[in-house]
Amino acid sequence: MYEELDRRLVNVLQIDPRATWAKVGKILGVSPTTVAHRWQRLVDDGTAWITACPNLNQQMTAIVEVDCHTESLPQVIKTLCANPMIVSVDETTGDRDLLLTVVAPDLPTLSDMVIDWIGGLRGVHGSRSALVTSVVIGSDAWHINALDKAERTLAKNPHAGELWILPPDDLDRELAELLAIDGRASATSLARTLDIPASTLHRRLQKLLTTRKIQLRCDVSPELGGWNLECTWTATIPLNHKARVLELLRQQPGLRSCMWITGNNNLRVNFRVERQNGIGMIESAIAEAIPGLAPAETIVYMRSHKSMGWILGPTGRATGEFICPPLIGDRQRGDR
Repeated sequence: MYEELDRRLVNVLQIDPRATWAKVGKILGVSPTTVAHRWQRLVDDGTAWITACPNLNQQMTAIVEVDCHTESLPQVIKTLCANPMIVSVDETTGDRDLLLTVVAPDLPTLSDMVIDWIGGLRGVHGSRSALVTSVVIGSDAWHINALDKAERTLAKNPHAGELWILPPDDLDRELAELLAIDGRASATSLARTLDIPASTLHRRLQKLLTTRKIQLRCDVSPELGGWNLECTWTATIPLNHKARVLELLRQQPGLRSCMWITGNNNLRVNFRVERQNGIGMIESAIAEAIPGLAPAETIVYMRSHKSMGWILGPTGRATGEFICPPLIGDRQRGDR
């Protein structure tokens, strides 16, 4: 059973993933050693982890629905999870068997992946795609909310000034990949692994984070995060309602992410709620504020197999297996 201190610890690291243990301990009122040991236990259990994620606004990103013959589903899931360009794989309710998030450096690569590679998998008999045009609220914004207002303020990381804009190079990619494996790896260990001076490491790290080439994210399993149900809400929002809808969505504590996409339904919103009626409460709040507006579909996640490169077990814990996604525009292609 996870204690409230574990949830508060994770909440601090969701706000500032690379906060020092001294800072975390001061906010929580315990020693740095205590929080370091508790964090390591959570990581070892697979219930919490910090990773570097690709910025979906800076790459070609698609949401792909896949139809699959039931008998082929286990092998198709295994094959999809092994591909680095497919960063998430979920089994859901509704008019699809699988829901994928695919990241690519450009449209030709994305088209090859979706049309030829995924479409050519044995057992797949259909797919539908929508391009992500804008991520309004990223999944790194979802927090457990176990801290009070004063503690959340203390946890915030001061915004660093913008650095010079330089194109990504091999060192940036290597650093991003190390952070994807362990977003809390110490500066000393990162500099040693990359064989560069500590001063160079600090500049490179600041560059990646301030230019948002990558995004650090603290993920948790459902049992620690306190949600029993995850769903995606799709809707068609008229242009004159966009601002108001976003304002209402931001008020929902279960909101995990929000993005504009191509297609008939131009909005996708992801929620995490404690109970089934939590979905209805969100829908009612939106419909009351904007009469006549209702979701086209509410997609419930039955099983999640992969999240931003991390392979998940049946209960949503990280298994320790990681397939690094294309983080900063790498022109890599999956195994095809």
